[in-house]
Amino acid sequence: MTEPFSDIRYLERNEIDDFKWDNCIRNAPNGLIYARSFYLDAMAENWSALVAGDYQYVMPLTWNKKVGFKYLYQPYFTKSLGVFGNSRHSFEISSFLNAIPDMFRYWDIDLNENNFVSTDIRKLHQRARRNYILSLVNDYELISQQYKRLANRMMKKAIEGQVQIVRGVAPALIIQLYQRDYANRHGRISGIIYEKLTSCSADAFENNLAETYLAKSPSGETLAYYMILKDEHYIYSLLGGSTKEGKLRGAFYLLTDAIIRDHAGTNKIFRFEGSDIPGISFFDNLFGPERISYQHLVMNKLPFLIRFFK
Repeated sequence: MTEPFSDIRYLERNEIDDFKWDNCIRNAPNGLIYARSFYLDAMAENWSALVAGDYQYVMPLTWNKKVGFKYLYQPYFTKSLGVFGNSRHSFEISSFLNAIPDMFRYWDIDLNENNFVSTDIRKLHQRARRNYILSLVNDYELISQQYKRLANRMMKKAIEGQVQIVRGVAPALIIQLYQRDYANRHGRISGIIYEKLTSCSADAFENNLAETYLAKSPSGETLAYYMILKDEHYIYSLLGGSTKEGKLRGAFYLLTDAIIRDHAGTNKIFRFEGSDIPGISFFDNLFGPERISYQHLVMNKLPFLIRFFK
């Protein structure tokens, strides 16, 4: 559907009313925790926004600057943004995209799944990305009936191996483990980004917006780890991982099941996130989720000689 957006205006960060902004995100049917002001302040290098009406619809613009040009980008550990507002249906957002100031000469951003673009916008390229979501409306027994055989087999292996689940450790520990184990795979993520995530997740943890999980062997060895975010609507897979030994023992399967078990019957939705990666997609699909898609947008209006700078 097409929403009747009115009075779309650009606001710098210091012009944004945080109370109205966060109320919009919190109450929007498609609101995501990544768009809350505390999260954007922590994870984006800079951010400004487009706002329609009295914060009925909003679009965060996360940006940075390079060789004198400002560009829109998707911050690390911020799965999708886009336009948020008071609509229970998917809505067309071309009017917002056309309102993005010309000073942003390059875009590389992800929309949320409730946004779509039907208008032909010059130089805009779209590509569908994949995610999985799992309804947590039903009780655990009903949800777990949808697990695939491999998931059940690996969970059984973990249980028989006496893998123990530990809840509530400091987010900093989870991030340290992740940074250690995935340094080679995520070499572009700087130490500064992990420092920002540590501060942000600590704030979320203190305000009951994050939870942490460890899987340990009977001897106390850490085998796998997981951190989730949560709000009124969703449970978010933020980051997690497993050691080589943990993979053999099925520890991460047991952690994922523990999160689903803990939040079953809450009427929330578990967002697996990251499912555009084939191996992660295969794992996520073992727990019986629904596949959804969202749009990745790229726009390049840079001068020809620096068009491939990013």
